[in-house]
Amino acid sequence: MSDNITINTESDAFQAILDWSKDKANWQRDCLRRLIVDGDLSKSDHDELLALCKDETKPCIPLDDTHIGGHSAGVPTVTLKSIKDAQNINALAEGQTLPFNPNGLSVVYGNNGSGKSGYVRILKRACRARTPKGKTEVLLHNIYSDGSGKQTAEIEYVAGGQNQKVKWEVGVAADALLSEVSVFDTKTANVHVEETNNLAYTPRPMKVVEELVSASRELKERFDAEHQSLKDQTPQAISSPTCSDGSQVGKLLSKLSGATNPEEVIALAKLSDGEEKQLKTLEGDFAQGADVIAKRLRSYKAGLAELLVKLRNLSNAVSDESASGLASLTANAKAKSDAAKLASSELFDGEPLKGVGSESWKALWETARAFSELEAYQARPFPVVDGDAHCLLCQQKLQGAAPERLKRFEVFVQDQTQTQARDASNMRDTTLSELARTAPTQSQLLKRIRQISDEIELDALAAVVRTFVAKAKWRLRDMMRLRGDSGIAIPPLPEAELTNAIEELEKRAAAILAEEDSEERKAQRAQYCELKDRKWLSTILDDVIAEIGRRKAIAELEVAVKSTRPNAITALNTQLSKALITERLRARFAQEIDDFKLAGLAIELKQAKSQLGVSRFRIGLMEAGSQNAGEILSEGEYRCVALAGFLAELATSDSDSGIIFDDPVSSLDHLHRQAIAERLAKEGKKRQVIVFTHDIAFLFLLRRACLNVDNPAEKSEIVFRHIQKRGKEPGHCRNEAPDSAKPTGKRLSTVRAHLANTKVKYDQDPDGDDWLMTSRGLINSVRQIWEKAIEDAISPVLRTFQSQVNTKGFKKLSAIELADAITMKECYGHCSVLLHQASDELNPQAPTPQQIEDEIKALENWIDDLETRQKAI
Repeated sequence: MSDNITINTESDAFQAILDWSKDKANWQRDCLRRLIVDGDLSKSDHDELLALCKDETKPCIPLDDTHIGGHSAGVPTVTLKSIKDAQNINALAEGQTLPFNPNGLSVVYGNNGSGKSGYVRILKRACRARTPKGKTEVLLHNIYSDGSGKQTAEIEYVAGGQNQKVKWEVGVAADALLSEVSVFDTKTANVHVEETNNLAYTPRPMKVVEELVSASRELKERFDAEHQSLKDQTPQAISSPTCSDGSQVGKLLSKLSGATNPEEVIALAKLSDGEEKQLKTLEGDFAQGADVIAKRLRSYKAGLAELLVKLRNLSNAVSDESASGLASLTANAKAKSDAAKLASSELFDGEPLKGVGSESWKALWETARAFSELEAYQARPFPVVDGDAHCLLCQQKLQGAAPERLKRFEVFVQDQTQTQARDASNMRDTTLSELARTAPTQSQLLKRIRQISDEIELDALAAVVRTFVAKAKWRLRDMMRLRGDSGIAIPPLPEAELTNAIEELEKRAAAILAEEDSEERKAQRAQYCELKDRKWLSTILDDVIAEIGRRKAIAELEVAVKSTRPNAITALNTQLSKALITERLRARFAQEIDDFKLAGLAIELKQAKSQLGVSRFRIGLMEAGSQNAGEILSEGEYRCVALAGFLAELATSDSDSGIIFDDPVSSLDHLHRQAIAERLAKEGKKRQVIVFTHDIAFLFLLRRACLNVDNPAEKSEIVFRHIQKRGKEPGHCRNEAPDSAKPTGKRLSTVRAHLANTKVKYDQDPDGDDWLMTSRGLINSVRQIWEKAIEDAISPVLRTFQSQVNTKGFKKLSAIELADAITMKECYGHCSVLLHQASDELNPQAPTPQQIEDEIKALENWIDDLETRQKAI
């Protein structure tokens, strides 16, 4: 990539990455293509890239213009029209259509379990979502079905004014244009807390480069592991050959490589009949050759020295000091355990169930902790006992003494007495494990004793060693059983006997070598060594040929691993960082922070220390020195910063394509929720914004942010969709707001329409149960709409889910007269009387359709009259 290339947008950056990659290794080009298209690398991706790195001739799909099409300048604006007929995805109802408005905000409301998340998961897979590595959400089949069949959905969208329709399928690459639509949720936010608790922001192109560095590191680690594995396969006969260093065989093995000709090795290992005869003659002459004997004696010496070290370790392990230390650790562990049990019994003696504080109880408690933190109450400190918290096991709402009991349990678990008991037990168990490893294995002992007795011919020494090891292991087992001192006596270490044998072997070897001084003897020995080594080579010929193959593979790995060096990638990243983190982006980020009411924290983007060849940009506080922002921000502020980073990054894109938010205000206070609602309403004036939420209060905030503005020209379009669960089947879509969010007029129209549709029940049987139940529901609905109408009457000053008072609308309250209150009281009372009549257990009387219509009309007139007077003020 040229140093003077101009990068103003994310599209420019992706084009620069493409230009940079054109002369790079095929695996890097293929890796970039996978990262940009798929957004993540799976294990199979790493396997394929490893194979490609080893062999550049393998077929690959390098990055080209078509793969960055979804990120390039000139790509048309893309907006979603609908998701239709989801098949085999979670338990979503089939045959449903979830439409979206092409402009402004489309707010999709659904309670927990309604199927809302299923539709979000489809969009995260089909569109552009920053799913963290290894965190791709699995789209499950319907657990109530046989779990078979393709998982598909029909997605309609508009690209550059042209209607498009695609059948999306799990496991099949989505239409490239859909990647222009971006998805934001907590998991895909491009802001994260690092190990050092720094908040770091990384633009998307640099994130791709960072993942390329990670892939390089992954491949290098696998190369290193494979390299070590190949080296570990080298037989000892080759790594530590017994042949002479100066013979042809010795020189061959010392220079053995992947380039060694196997035919030359085979020829060297093959002796002629004459050479075989000569070797036998020389073997007779040198059967007791000085160098062979000396080498063998010194080999014995090394073996005895190694044995002596092991026996010293065993002797130390069974010493009084060791036994005393083990006893002390055991006593300490018991004391700490007794203290912990005492604390448990004193603290929980009055609990309903026995055994609180036991090991089985602690295991249950930690399992409950994991379920709470990972599933039920994510990001909330365990145990959760406030508000509407439920028991993690029975899932009943916590009541009575249960919350305080759970708090006491957690205090107990975190108590220092419990920690000390656990630490003391671990220290004792670690010491026992170390002691168990000091004793030589039976196979090791038998091998060495046979050598001492049969080869060195020191039967007495072999007997002493055998006796020592047997008694020492007996005492060691007793110590470990008793967790302390043993009544079995400490056997004496045969150190003097072993030391004397080692010294004697060295003296014998030195004396034998002193006789090798004649020239003739030296020539014969050289010939003998050559023939003997060649004969020996024939016995390991297959191993040597295999080793040549391994060393050839190692050489190829060493060549391939060079392409995993991050130098060139680091240079690319440096240029991207200089271009992308511009004043424009900094200013946009600062503006987003201000919009989210975080300006008081004075947060900004700062250059951070590079990590593994990738530049990073820390989100820090302007006036807090080295203080980490992650230690300052609350959970709500952190989410706002994540959202600010997401929206700021959109400024680097040329596209005004749609954006999708999944529950963007979870865990936020009212002020920040309102700020986000206002910001999304503002964004909805320039692009399609789709918001999925289960928060009815946030729905009201979004509607007010879009519609209740002083300047009508500043209004943003907003539509509502409602996803419901019917019976056991979630995912049913309605093209309207939930009932509690509908205007009173629309709710009245719905009640009137339902009355017209069900009037036939009255005509068929006015005293029947069907009409009784229907009329009861209709009257109750009218009563609820009366309550909503009263809320609307005072809404110029105070609205539902709004903490502030609007003093500008106070004058409109003057339109409310005493007669309005009297009418309301009378009509509401009529509804109550009718409802009670329909609920009388002894003689229920259902209201007639006309009575219900009269109540609807009275409410309708009351609303219209009051609205007319308030609008006139």
